Amino acid sequence: MTDRLNLIDTIAKEDKFSTFTRLMAASGTNDIFGDSGAFTVFAPTNDAFAKLPDAKIDDLLNETDHKKLKELLSYHILPTKVMAASLVSAPARKAATGEELMFTDINGLKVNGASVQARNLEATNGVVHALDTVLTPTRIPLVAVKPTERPYTAAASATDKNSLL
Repeated sequence: MTDRLNLIDTIAKEDKFSTFTRLMAASGTNDIFGDSGAFTVFAPTNDAFAKLPDAKIDDLLNETDHKKLKELLSYHILPTKVMAASLVSAPARKAATGEELMFTDINGLKVNGASVQARNLEATNGVVHALDTVLTPTRIPLVAVKPTERPYTAAASATDKNSLL
């Protein structure tokens, strides 16, 4: 007999994942684990969710069908079990949404630049890795960038200089 729980219960028993647990249940995203097979979940901690504007989370929760919230949460799930030591063996893997997640091990293990904190929390149907940041699929921007805010690049600098002439 094993003491391991399924992914939903493994995540729920960790206080640091209470926000993720609540959002997964509220949106119905937990249904993804009803499919047979093993999964990898990159669960953002409560501190990761605290970095997001409250208004954005409220908007996602108040959406009638929770489509964007489900997509956001599904972006944190791989449809296969991958232990931390094996993540960088394939630097790109497709999330349950079909979008790619990028893995690096430079200055610590990272997923799309988010640091993996706790690793290899095993469950009967997969594994959980804790993240310090909520991953953002390209189709659901979580923080709006003002049109006047652009990253500084040499090309932007040259364009700006030319527009002054």
